[in-house]
Amino acid sequence: MVRLLPLLAALAIFAPTSAHAQFGAWGLPINTTLVISKPATMQIYAGQQIVTIGVGAKLYKFVLNDAYVDNTRIRWPDIWELVRVHRPNFVMQGPHTEEIEHLAPGEMLTVKAMFAPLDRTFEVVFTEPGRGPFEPKTHY
Repeated sequence: MVRLLPLLAALAIFAPTSAHAQFGAWGLPINTTLVISKPATMQIYAGQQIVTIGVGAKLYKFVLNDAYVDNTRIRWPDIWELVRVHRPNFVMQGPHTEEIEHLAPGEMLTVKAMFAPLDRTFEVVFTEPGRGPFEPKTHY
């Protein structure tokens, strides 16, 4: 029993720190782009992905049309797995956050931001109406 105590003490010290090592890449903000649209009042979602965004004390619900992550190791499904169980999924702050408050039903908005995984903060860098640079060209 006496020989077992130092082994248990070593496990108690090193076990929690080894689990945190796998989240090292998640500590830095990640360039993330969301293409969202505001649903109509009685819209049926029909399997569309819904994302909730908190701005201040208000909570907004949007249809997620597309999502991009500018990272070689982390992909959108990784981020979604992290935030999907929380309400709101993202806590938005920074410039241009008022643009989502004034979005009319059916309108689409591209939001480019820095996502901080530790507290789900979505720091807006810029917004653009429509699908932004991913919108199909109408003039050539």
